[in-house]
Amino acid sequence: MAAPLMLFGASLKNATRSSLEASLQKAGLSAIQVGAQWWFDVYQVSGQLPGADKLSVGYTVNNQFAIAEYEFPSFMDMGQVEKIITMTQDKYGPPGRQSGSPNLGNVTAIWNEGNGMQIRVWRGWPQTTTYLDLVDVSNYSKMKQQMRVQKEKEEAKQAQSHSNAF
Repeated sequence: MAAPLMLFGASLKNATRSSLEASLQKAGLSAIQVGAQWWFDVYQVSGQLPGADKLSVGYTVNNQFAIAEYEFPSFMDMGQVEKIITMTQDKYGPPGRQSGSPNLGNVTAIWNEGNGMQIRVWRGWPQTTTYLDLVDVSNYSKMKQQMRVQKEKEEAKQAQSHSNAF
């Protein structure tokens, strides 16, 4: 059985916004944006994880943990994604799945950690910024669906207000 995924001493499985906010505050992270009115709490993490400058922690509507995403900014460093994969591999072993070429294009490495938890290192293209995600797969799926529903409601509301204007 794999050890639970942790973030600054807090287990991520079944974590809530209030429990994670307390752990992140205790760890001394600087909050950029925090609160239940946001899908993501955002923290400055310079110094906690080499190369990362930001941590975004996403939650479902009922404040259940869904995703923690570290951002490793990069400008034209094609090898950065390999460095982050290696750093993650040093802690969690080789990824269960990896796709893409570090030299050019999208890259994704995935570790399935059991109990519905997953680690992902990925890079989109043409940007070379790399992301390290700690994910509760079920809650992240719920969160994305809830975000879609909210967006559709906002678009319908805006369309109605435009319709009333003429």
